[in-house]
Amino acid sequence: MKRTPLGLVVRLVVLGVVLGAGYWIADVAYFKPVGELRRQLGEMDATFKRATDTMEDWPSIKRELQGFGLTQIGREFDQVEHRLRTSLQDIGERAGLRAVQVSNGPPRAQRTPLDAARLRGKLGRELMEAHDFAVVKGTFSGSGSLEQVVRAVAFLQVQPWLHRIERVSIEPRGRERQTFGLDVAFSVAVAPDLCPADAAMPPIVAPGEELVKKAARIAERNVFVAPPVQTPKPLVVETPVDPIVPPPAVPPAYDRWKVTGLVERRVDGQTLSVEAWVTQTATGERRILRPGEEVLGHVFEWAEGERGYFVFEGRRFVIRQGQTLADRVPADQVDSPASGGGSAPMPGAMAGEGEG
Repeated sequence: MKRTPLGLVVRLVVLGVVLGAGYWIADVAYFKPVGELRRQLGEMDATFKRATDTMEDWPSIKRELQGFGLTQIGREFDQVEHRLRTSLQDIGERAGLRAVQVSNGPPRAQRTPLDAARLRGKLGRELMEAHDFAVVKGTFSGSGSLEQVVRAVAFLQVQPWLHRIERVSIEPRGRERQTFGLDVAFSVAVAPDLCPADAAMPPIVAPGEELVKKAARIAERNVFVAPPVQTPKPLVVETPVDPIVPPPAVPPAYDRWKVTGLVERRVDGQTLSVEAWVTQTATGERRILRPGEEVLGHVFEWAEGERGYFVFEGRRFVIRQGQTLADRVPADQVDSPASGGGSAPMPGAMAGEGEG
């Protein structure tokens, strides 16, 4: 058996060491840097594409930003706070409210949406740390009649500088329930960079005619006060002369159950519930029906404005506020295009002006 020469073994070992060292040097000096450069180039291409897409929409974005800037009421917080409180006090006086109070907190900077984009590098960090605008939260409260309170809400809804109304609460006070307390929570966005240098005190915008009429109709129907109980007339019973004959079956007293109120409760523009208030005019009995509940076979379904929708014997009927069950009208006649009534609402839709 032949033995491998020692010199050949040494040469093979040296060759292996040289090849290993060469691969390590190539990996450190070339392959890894090239891979990192390729990864960075890929990220730069993706960032460039996003920036290009954004720049294509820049004209419309710029117009929207300019329009938003016109709703700003000042650059400095002291100026914003003074104008905000003064304008809201003016609205309370125009609506006729008493004991008007306005409070607000300090401005809170809002994080940029770019945080979700996960931009890298110095530019990405600077963009994510930037604060484009802040939010000032506050409350507006006062008291007055239902008409004055609803009118104040109408004023608040149309002011362009009052960027968000987060909550509206109307609470009756006193045994007569003729005085009401109003409490409104709001938010105002403050963007100094978008505010014009000559921004003045914001003008008070008056609500439109339709909004004023709607507020008046709501105030006329004070849903916080239960309707008066009607005293039934005494019945005169005559003694029959003829033999007593079993009386015929008395039909249900549909004409004695009256729809006295249709109420909708909403929070933040969303309909939470609707109710139908019905009263037995002969006995004074009152019931509050929610969707799915019934009286004399009339199942309450939904409400829209002054119209209540009921299902009776498998058909849908409309009974208006102030009418009795006997006054029901088939819904297809009320909601047909020829009648001008529009389409019938479905459960879950808004119940119009019957706000509670």
